[in-house]
Amino acid sequence: MMELECNVLVAWCVWGGGEGRLCVRWRAALQAYTVRRNTRMRCMSVYVVGGKWRQAGGVVLCVSLLRTIVSEVIVFIACTSSLKLCLLLRSFDIPMASPTSAPHATAPLTSPSRLILPCESPQEWSLITAALQRPLQSLSDLDALLTHFASASTGQICRFFAAIPPSPEGSKFDWDAFWSHGVPFMTAVALEMPSLFAAADLPLLLQYENGHVELSRRQCACLLAHSFFGSITESARRVRKEKWAFRAAQLFFLEALPSAFCFLNYFKLLGTYACPPGAVSLRRLSFPRKCPPWKWEGQDHVMCPVKIMADGRIEDSSAPLHVDFANKFVGGGCLENDFNMEEILFAVKPELIVAMALCSYLQDEEVLRISGAIQYSRYTGYASTFQFEGDCDLYRQEGGRLIPDVVAMDALQGCAKIQFGEGLIRRDLDKARLAFDGEGRGACAVATGNWGCGAFGNDHTLKFLQQWLASSSAGVPLLEYHTCGDKRAAGLGGA
Repeated sequence: MMELECNVLVAWCVWGGGEGRLCVRWRAALQAYTVRRNTRMRCMSVYVVGGKWRQAGGVVLCVSLLRTIVSEVIVFIACTSSLKLCLLLRSFDIPMASPTSAPHATAPLTSPSRLILPCESPQEWSLITAALQRPLQSLSDLDALLTHFASASTGQICRFFAAIPPSPEGSKFDWDAFWSHGVPFMTAVALEMPSLFAAADLPLLLQYENGHVELSRRQCACLLAHSFFGSITESARRVRKEKWAFRAAQLFFLEALPSAFCFLNYFKLLGTYACPPGAVSLRRLSFPRKCPPWKWEGQDHVMCPVKIMADGRIEDSSAPLHVDFANKFVGGGCLENDFNMEEILFAVKPELIVAMALCSYLQDEEVLRISGAIQYSRYTGYASTFQFEGDCDLYRQEGGRLIPDVVAMDALQGCAKIQFGEGLIRRDLDKARLAFDGEGRGACAVATGNWGCGAFGNDHTLKFLQQWLASSSAGVPLLEYHTCGDKRAAGLGGA
C-alpha cells in the first residue's frame, strides 16, 4: 500500500460523473501526490455508501456507484501533519465549494476580473441607500450605522464615536469640523456610486497582468466611504487565497486611534475644501517568472550618487519616486492595529488604500506603482509612538511641489544567514530593479531607506547595497537613502 505522512486519509467528494471516473482520478492524484511528497501512507480508509470495491495499485478505491441510490461519495481527511483539506483537493484539481459561494453548483470557479460594486445589485443598493439616508442626530449614530452594516458579516459592534470624542485621546481631532463637513460629504459621495461609476468598470490588478487603473479623486473617496461604512464587502472581489482586507470600518471596531483619526481627517478636509482635482493611477508591473530582462553578471554600470539622510522622512523628500516598504498584500495591516512604515504611509495618504480593493498579492517578480496619492495628515512617531498631528495642507497650496509616485515593493523576510543566499539576494535585487525602472520615460530620483529591516529583520547593509545596485542599473540619477535615525544603519554614511 502506498504510504503518506498522514495517519488517516478519508476523502469526501461529490460524484456526478460516469462510472469509473472517480477511481481513475483519485488513483492518479494520489500517485502524483505520493511522488511529489516522497512520503509514505500508513493507513487509508475510504467510506462509500453503495457501490463496489476493487484493489487498484495497492489502494482500495470505489469503481462504480449506484446512481439511482447514491448522489455523493463523502471523503474526510484527518491528518496528523499540517495537511489541509482545501490544499489537497486543489492540488488534485477537484472542484471544492466554498461556504460563502452561491448556492447553485454551477457557479464558475474563476474569479471575475473586475470589482463588483454594490450599486450593481438593485436589491442590495436599495438597502444601502435606505441605511445611508437615515438622518444622523449625533456622532454616536455613526456607531449604529457601522454596526448595522457589520451585522450581516462580522457581527461586530462599534462604540468608537460614543467613547472616543469625549476622551483625552480624542482631544487632538476636530470633531466639530468632521461632523459639520466630513460626515455630510462621506454619506453624499457614497450615494453617488451609481453615477460615479456608470461608465466605468474597475479591472482588478491581478498577478502577472501588468494592468493599469485610473480613478478620479472623487471615485477614490466614494470607495473609501463605502469601506468606512462597511457597505462594500468581500462579494466585490473573489480572488482565491486572499481575504477581503478593504474594510476601513475595522479601524473603528478596533479603535486603532492614530490611523482612525487620519482616515476621518481625510473626509473632514474633502468636506471642508472640496475634492482636489486630478486622479490616482495604479499600475501593476512585472517581468516573466525567473526571467528578468536584465543581467547582473558582467555589467559595468557607473554607480549612481547616493545621499544618506540621517534625519527626515521619505514622504517629505522632493524626489519624484518614494518607496513603500510593502507587505506582499499591499497595505499590510493599515486598516487594523499595525503602525509600521507602510501602514503609516497608507494612513496619511488614504487614496493608497484603494489598492487594497483592486490588487491581488504581489509575486516575486511584481511591484505596484501608484501615482497621484496626496498626503492629508501630519504625524509623529512610529509603531507604538505613532500619533496623529493634524492637517497636512500641502495639497491646497497653489504651485506646490509635484505629488510623488509611490512604488510598493515587498522584501523577503530576513532569517539570519539565509538572507545572504544567492537566490534570495537576486530576488530582492530584481524586485528593486523593477521598482526603480522608468517605464520607458527615464528613471527618476528615488527616496528610500531601510527596506525590510524592521519587522522583516533584514540586514541594513545588504538592503542598502541591493537598492544601490538596482538604482544604478536602472539609471537613477540620485538615490536618497533615509536611515530614519536607526543606529544599525549609521555606518552607511561612509559607503
